[in-house]
Amino acid sequence: MDVGSISHNALIGINKGISQANEASSKLASAEQLSNESSTQDTTSNIIELKQAELQVQASAKVAQTAGDIIGSIIDIKA
Repeated sequence: MDVGSISHNALIGINKGISQANEASSKLASAEQLSNESSTQDTTSNIIELKQAELQVQASAKVAQTAGDIIGSIIDIKA
């Protein structure tokens, strides 16, 4: 098992979630949204995208934490 690649994939997941959150929040804050010209369906889908992004970041952070724990355990075993 390559712990480095696990950490790398966790960081990619975190970045993906942050990008998705930025995009969804930008859509929510657009001029159409503020003037109520947009449909409720668009607003709802953007809120769902924000929640998905939150879950993506949380899951990826847990993966990164686990990879760090594994590295710590390996260091403890070698010491």
